Amino acid sequence: MAVDTQLIKCVILTLRKENVLVPNALVAEIISVKDIEEIDDAPRWLLGNMKWRGADVPLLSFEAAGGENINKVNLNTQAVVLYAVGKGEVSEKPYLGLVMSGVPHVSRFSKEQIVTDNDGLEDHPMIAQKVRINGASVSILDVDAMVSMVAETVV
Repeated sequence: MAVDTQLIKCVILTLRKENVLVPNALVAEIISVKDIEEIDDAPRWLLGNMKWRGADVPLLSFEAAGGENINKVNLNTQAVVLYAVGKGEVSEKPYLGLVMSGVPHVSRFSKEQIVTDNDGLEDHPMIAQKVRINGASVSILDVDAMVSMVAETVV
């Protein structure tokens, strides 16, 4: 009997109070945030648009989306630029930015190492699922939901 040794390549993003998991293929680049153009009447989690390679990229705060107070973005702020792929139509904003507070880690896991964590599930609009990887609690980032949140806000 053959053993399935397929590994899932992911990036673990360190946020203020949480680690989130995103498929490696969705990460375009990790950058330092420079200038942010504020958006009038935007929700707290939408910090504004940042410039990245000539594109206006919406910059989101995971913490603010969960109801927490956030610090101001400054020149030391790091963000991950994600490809904004969603289930619906092609987005007018092909990228999303997410504020990070630590160094991201590229990792590979087997299916057996990832276990659903129903006890740790919380109500957060950017979390698809809570899991445990080798015993550590990690949230799976819901990029589809993030794309929808931005699309509903920036009309």
